[in-house]
Amino acid sequence: MRIVKTIGTLFLAALLAAAVAAQVKKPQPSGVAPTGDAPALMIESFTHDFGEVKAGTPLRYAFKIKNIGKADLLINSVSPG
Repeated sequence: MRIVKTIGTLFLAALLAAAVAAQVKKPQPSGVAPTGDAPALMIESFTHDFGEVKAGTPLRYAFKIKNIGKADLLINSVSPG
């Protein structure tokens, strides 16, 4: 019975390690122009905090997006994260 618990624990540890390794990091803007003729998106900030807001208050914020590449940058869709 002890060997079953040990194998189960090792399996669970391997599963958790694989899940952590599979996480994809978002690229941070570097401000360095890309090489070649590819478009490159640069966003100054990925998040915005409105702070405390009363319910029903309309909120607006414009993210600053810039194409630092040499080709046209096409944005086909945008969705909240």
